[in-house]
Amino acid sequence: MPLEIQSVSKSFDRFPALKDVSLKAEDGEFLALLGPSGSGKTTLLRILAGLETPDTGQVRFEGQDFLSQTPRQRRVGLVFQHYALFRHMTVARNIAFGLKVRSRRERPSKSDINARVQELLKLVQLEDLGGRYPAQLSGGQRQRVALARALAIEPRILLLDEPFGALDAKVRRDLRRWLRHIHDETGVTTVFVTHDQEEAIDLADRVAILKDGQLQQVDTPQALYERPANPFVHDFLGASLELEAEVVDGEVHAHGWRGPAPADATPGPALLCVRPDTLRLADDGLQARVISISARGALMRVECEIEGRILELDRPSDDPLTTVKPGASVRLSPARFHLYPR
Repeated sequence: MPLEIQSVSKSFDRFPALKDVSLKAEDGEFLALLGPSGSGKTTLLRILAGLETPDTGQVRFEGQDFLSQTPRQRRVGLVFQHYALFRHMTVARNIAFGLKVRSRRERPSKSDINARVQELLKLVQLEDLGGRYPAQLSGGQRQRVALARALAIEPRILLLDEPFGALDAKVRRDLRRWLRHIHDETGVTTVFVTHDQEEAIDLADRVAILKDGQLQQVDTPQALYERPANPFVHDFLGASLELEAEVVDGEVHAHGWRGPAPADATPGPALLCVRPDTLRLADDGLQARVISISARGALMRVECEIEGRILELDRPSDDPLTTVKPGASVRLSPARFHLYPR
């Protein structure tokens, strides 16, 4: 059964944190909530966890009214950015905590708890570290313990709030691969909050993008990249050049360049959005000036200026653009672009 969020709104004093958000996560799906600070993604996660109550709207999971249930009844696994481990407890006792604090009627036997802890230590690849304390672990290991603790209660849904935010870039990349593997192993419906586009694209089955408390678009990472619903989504998912344009007689006119307009383009003012990696040296293109060319490993980085904006174009060493001298004027034609009416 899916997780269904219907017309959820939430304000703090007079500040609207969420505005009529509707969203669905399918059973066993890995859904990322992506957006800048203040977009409402963490507020939505806290509502799912039972830590906040929406002003209006409904949340249903497995056909049940989630909002009428206590956090304990919802049985969610929650992982924070800063681990929230008990420093005075060993790794094994941290993982077992959620099972040991259950009521006597619901609490598993001591042997069952120990077996569950050993199973999870193996799952998160820490089977030899159960007797250590959190201070004796690296940041990546502590985050694995936090995830194991969340999984110990066999959650119906797993909620992750910027879980890699306190880790360095290499550890984050390693843990992303590991987390996706864990998700595929357990099959738990997972909602993951991040402001990192690369994390969302690498991990999620689908990504929901929020801005100022409003849902902008939800789709697969590939579909979002190829068919962004608006300029914000286009810009947020990667480097983007935005130029004022005009649609005239089936053509797009922008900064010295003319190209065929999409069939559904509305005549008149428009915003042209281009990914730098689609720009190619051409006789008819956007007017640009080469600022510098430098080596970046196997690639060459060409810095160009277009209408006062600095773009970084990474090109193979045999690309014609890498032979242009700094300071030269060139024309760059977009192989692909998106157009939004003004």
